[in-house]
Amino acid sequence: MAKKIDARGLQCPKPVILTKNALEEGESALEVLVDNKVACDNVTRLGQKMNCLVESIEADGIFTVKLTKSVKEDDKAKKHTSCSTVVFVNSNVIGKGSDELGGALIKAFLSTLNESDDKPSKVIFMNAGVEMVVEDSPALESVMNLEKQGIEILACGTCLDYFNLKDKVAVGRISNMYDILDSFMAADKVLTI
Repeated sequence: MAKKIDARGLQCPKPVILTKNALEEGESALEVLVDNKVACDNVTRLGQKMNCLVESIEADGIFTVKLTKSVKEDDKAKKHTSCSTVVFVNSNVIGKGSDELGGALIKAFLSTLNESDDKPSKVIFMNAGVEMVVEDSPALESVMNLEKQGIEILACGTCLDYFNLKDKVAVGRISNMYDILDSFMAADKVLTI
């Protein structure tokens, strides 16, 4: 019988952490209840990453994510696979002084990153940096081109909520602190802009 985790009403990344802890404690089957699509997607990705068969069902705004371990984990302290370089964008400007200049610099940086021979594996947007992944962003075309080149684009869901931008995301995927921390820890290097 599957263990049930009721994560409805819990803020990011708590549903993911509860699920991860249960799987690491040896649970082979879980049913996780969440009350929003982003939490459902985050728990689903975690399950897939932890070698689980995953199925999600939505009824009346409640998502049930069923996870079943498909591969026995021999090593709990499984090493992360290096993902090379992660670029961390934590503002909608670069530097201090003139916001107008800083806005032009962030736009130029993201455009130049498209032309670089040395590409990051991920670009993570947090705080006001999430403004770069939404409709009407001055850097939207550059960020879309990065994604087309296979670079994973992550935007902090909590940050998008704070700035009321979640419905305006035009590129990348809405992520959570667990995924973001995991990306930083697995990277060979993190470049903060």
